[in-house]
Amino acid sequence: MRAASVVLFLFVLLATGPRAASGQTPYDPDRNQSVGAMAGAASGAGLMYQEILPSAFGYRGTLLLWKLGDSSFVDVGVSGLRVLSDEGGWRIYLVGGLAYWRSSDEEQEPRLDDQGNAVGERVFDDVDDSWALGLGVGLDTPVSERVAVNLEAVFTYWADSGDLLPLPQIGIGYRF
Repeated sequence: MRAASVVLFLFVLLATGPRAASGQTPYDPDRNQSVGAMAGAASGAGLMYQEILPSAFGYRGTLLLWKLGDSSFVDVGVSGLRVLSDEGGWRIYLVGGLAYWRSSDEEQEPRLDDQGNAVGERVFDDVDDSWALGLGVGLDTPVSERVAVNLEAVFTYWADSGDLLPLPQIGIGYRF
């Protein structure tokens, strides 16, 4: 029930219409996209692509994949953004995100006969996965002409525990 409430709240906040907020600068095609890295439970962790549209809405996707030996990990996240204020350099925005991660590791255990003697090995996958849903506010602030840092305060619903947690998120991106 709490997850449905969070989703409804996210929908209402992000669907308030494409009107410009006070302090909104004209759309700037030289800084509406960015690529970089993001780390957060609700938006995912990994490589990031973000775009702010002329309507003051935006989106972000994150992806992290790795495989080392018998271990693998994937983290995929998507976020919706609604710019509240854009002063030409930094932005204040609402963010709603959904992330899913999965880790897998091959394990081996001995196979035993009826007398308890080892007769071989059995290989199985030890899989762990979870998802998170979050809503909060973020600040996109420049550290140079083209590089910006995203700092976000997000209330995150964590599926494993069923808890609503205040978790920070951080990212860095190259604007173009």
